[in-house]
Amino acid sequence: MQFGDGVRSTLPVSSILLGFLFAGFWWTLNRELTFKPEERHFKLGIGLQLVGMVMLAVFGVVLPMRSIAYTNLGLLLDYRGVVLALIVIFGYMLTDLGHYGVFRWPKYTTRPEKLLFAGTLLAVLALIAKWSCF
Repeated sequence: MQFGDGVRSTLPVSSILLGFLFAGFWWTLNRELTFKPEERHFKLGIGLQLVGMVMLAVFGVVLPMRSIAYTNLGLLLDYRGVVLALIVIFGYMLTDLGHYGVFRWPKYTTRPEKLLFAGTLLAVLALIAKWSCF
């Protein structure tokens, strides 16, 4: 079976990036666990990382695999398995954040943190709006 160059390059790159982000998430959680339970909090950066991971998983893994699976129905079960696995992985990450009490609103946030968080969200929303209006 032949796949387009886009699918051949998108899937491996996205999968590797998703792995790096997953490792970064655990590094961040491990760092947060060095604090006493009452001092742990959900940093805005963790939220951005999770959103980025979901977007990368959907647009870089799920959608390319979907296009492959619907071209070759023999791969449909594999595609569905990967989708379910990604849901379980994100559920696992969120469950661990809850288990360790990291979902508390931050006791403090810095001005640069708020500005960069807002700027990132605005950039993403602006690009979504731009690309939606072909």
